[in-house]
Formats: sequence, structure tokens, C-alpha cells
Amino acid sequence: MMQSGDSFPAVVVQILGPTGVGKSRLALYLAREFNAEVISADSMQVYRDFNIGTDKLSLPERQGIRHHLIDLIHDCSQFNAARFLEAAYAAAEEMRGRGKMPLVCGGTALYLRTMIRGIFPQSQGPGVERRVLRRLAAQQGLNCLWHRLKEIDPEYAAVVSPMDRVRLVRALEIYYSHGAPPSRVFQLTRSPFCAYRFIRIGLALERPELYTRIEARVERMLQRGLLDEVRQLRMRYPRHCPAFQALGYREIGEYLDGKTDWDLTVDAIKRHSRQFAKRQLSWFRQEKDIVWFSPDREKQVSDWLQVQLGSAHG
Repeated sequence: MMQSGDSFPAVVVQILGPTGVGKSRLALYLAREFNAEVISADSMQVYRDFNIGTDKLSLPERQGIRHHLIDLIHDCSQFNAARFLEAAYAAAEEMRGRGKMPLVCGGTALYLRTMIRGIFPQSQGPGVERRVLRRLAAQQGLNCLWHRLKEIDPEYAAVVSPMDRVRLVRALEIYYSHGAPPSRVFQLTRSPFCAYRFIRIGLALERPELYTRIEARVERMLQRGLLDEVRQLRMRYPRHCPAFQALGYREIGEYLDGKTDWDLTVDAIKRHSRQFAKRQLSWFRQEKDIVWFSPDREKQVSDWLQVQLGSAHG
């Protein structure tokens, strides 16, 4: 395997796949094998103190491998694809300067695609102001916005939750500002990573096995104290903090507000996690440059990656 003295071409390796499939374990394995550091592509692990529900690796669990873009946000500011792209590029350039290979690991599909395709340019036209769309959401509900998005861009609507207010509003803002569906606008932009070659490793399991792992993962989070974590976080951060909308946090918040009982809460977390995994797979299956592996075939992935890096040198 490559040692610390080897120089890498401009390569970024992405490890992607649905929630609970085992991306973090493979990332640690490959980071040791290829002198790499990890860039997290998780939209919620950027928030400090939101640990258990985001399945964030603790420092000991990171096994001495440096992880970037974790605990990046110390307040409740909105983190988005544009901020991710800027921070990820800065991290990749910095680590390559130290002879490290950037290894991106995460399941936020939009972030992973943004690295390759870039962010749409800001519109110079009047468009529809964001506050108008927010008012419409408040008056008619998020479902109204989602159905409108489905009419203009069924591809993007298929991977956006009907409850994701931030992305629904932003998607419609893009449409009314640019006159094109968001999925099309995303294709027309340029990424700062344009000089990099991307090697994309997807992890997949048969649906029943994936769902079993997801449910076991939820049970582990609950055993580790997710309920107490949410209680403590609600005393420290305002309810509008974006991380409270993450899987697990939202459902337990409703339980603490007396809107449901505990058994229904646990069932909801598991169900919503399965639904989220399905949306992730729907998005990733549209990408034709991903090579898929079983998460348990670490050596096979390593050998394949070694060949890919060799061809990149050539």
C-alpha cells in the first residue's frame, strides 16, 4: 500500500451509500491503507454536541485518523451545500499539501454531487423572494411546496423529504430565479474540484439486510442515551436549530412535547430511517460513475482502489 512519502495525483475518493450501511468502518480501513484523511459529507455531523443521533464517531473510534467537517458549527446557523463545498475544498487542498489523500465519507447525496458538479450561480434577476415562499409554507403547509416541486422537477422531489422546509424553499427559489428545474441548474455549474479526479465507491446491501442493520443502529443509539442527549440539547439550543430536524432528534422532540408515546416514537425513528435510506438509494442509483461493493468486502475494495489510483498516476 501507499506510504506517507508517496505523492498523490489530484484524486478524491468518495465512500457513499445509505444510512447504516457501514461507510464509516470502510473509511477508517481505507484511510489506514492509503494514508488518507476523512472529509465528512454528513449535513448533521457538522453540528457540535449532536453526537449520538448523528452516529458521530468519537475521538477514540476515529483511531487516530483525522476527520474534517465534524463539529464545524458551534451555533444554530444553517449549513448548506455551498458552505460544504467551500469547506471541503479547503480541507482537500490542505491535506494534499501534507501528502494526504482526501477520502470523503457520507450519505448527504447533494453534497457529494455538488463536489463534482458545483453550485448554481446566484441569480441576478428578481425571482421569487424567499420570504414569500416561507409565508406560503406557513399558510398552506410544506406539502403544498413539495407538490409544486414535484410538478416542476420530479427527479429532485423524489429525493427531498416533504418535511424538509429549507430545501423545498431553496429548490423553488432556484426554479423561479433561474427558470429551470433545480436538478438542471445543478448540472450547469462548475466545482472548485474541477481539476480533481473522483473515484466513487458505493456500499449496498439487499434491502432486508439493510433494514435490519438500520433498526439495530437505532436500538444502539437509544441504548447509548439518545433520549437524554435530546433532553440536554433542548436546554442548551433553541428549537429552531437545524440539527433538531435530523432523524431521531425530531421524533424524540415530539415525544418530549407529549405528542406521542415512546413505542410509537421508536417505531417512527426506524420507519423514517428506512424511508430515508430508500431516498438515498434512489438518488445514488441515478449516478452512473459509482462502483458498488458489499460493505463487508474491505479487502476487495482496497485492491480495486489500488488499481484505480495506479491508473490515476499514469
